[in-house]
Amino acid sequence: MVRTGGHLAIMDMNPKSEIYRKMPPYILTLLKSTEPYLDQYFGLDIEQALVDSGFAAPTITCNTPRHRTVVAEAINSLV
Repeated sequence: MVRTGGHLAIMDMNPKSEIYRKMPPYILTLLKSTEPYLDQYFGLDIEQALVDSGFAAPTITCNTPRHRTVVAEAINSLV
């Protein structure tokens, strides 16, 4: 739970990374064998999911060629 004014921070794979877009299909298949929900994660609109869950629009920062950091402030109490 995050109280109003608190922040949620996530550092994870960046589905919008050019590296993943250019990755050969067989490598993606291997990656999916260890990440069974990869397709769902890559299809998730994290910005909208956070807003729908009671957070302000997040800031997203690319911190490596393959990763991003998402930070969102809770605007509703105890989200």
